[in-house]
Amino acid sequence: MLDAARDLIDETGTADIALGEVALAAGVGRTTFYEYFSDRDDVIAALVEEELPQVVADLIESAPADLPTAERLAELAARTVVFVAEDRVFGVILHRAAGSFGKAAQNRIMESHAGLSAEMADLYMRGVSEGLFRPMSPPLAGRLIQGAIMSAAKALIDGAVGPEDAVSDLKGFLLGGLGRAAP
Repeated sequence: MLDAARDLIDETGTADIALGEVALAAGVGRTTFYEYFSDRDDVIAALVEEELPQVVADLIESAPADLPTAERLAELAARTVVFVAEDRVFGVILHRAAGSFGKAAQNRIMESHAGLSAEMADLYMRGVSEGLFRPMSPPLAGRLIQGAIMSAAKALIDGAVGPEDAVSDLKGFLLGGLGRAAP
C-alpha cells in the first residue's frame, strides 16, 4: 500500500491523493486499507517513516567524514537539498505538502528526520567549540540551518534556481551568512 501511495504521489506530483485510488492501486479493498491506515496523513507519514531514516543515514554516510567541520556541515546540507530536489515524492511531501498535514503526521515526519537533525546539531556544536561558528541557542541554530536547507530545496524544486546555484548559495549562506564575500 505504501508503494502504491508513493507511485500515486510520483505520478500526480501532489500528496493530495485519494485513499480509494491508493487502495485500488494496491489491489486491496477500502475496508482492508482502513485496517492499516486511518487517513491520508497516516499513509504519507508511514511512507516517510518507512523510507526516510535510511535515506538520512545514506546522506550522512555520503558526506566525506574527513572534511573539516564547517565544510562537512555545508556538504551535508547541500546533499540534502539535491536529494529532495531529485526525489519527486519526498520533494512534494517535505517541501510542498508537509504544512497541510495534521499535527500528528507532521510530528511523525519530523521524527523521521531525527538522524539528520542530530548530525547537523553535532556539527554545529563542534564548529562552535572549534571557534568556527558563532554560539547561539542550539535549537535556534538547528532551526536556522533546517530553514536554509528547506528554502534552498524549495527554490530548486520550484525552478527559481538551478542545482549549482542552490548548492553554492546554500553553502555560502551557511558558512558566511549575509556578510559580504571577501574581494
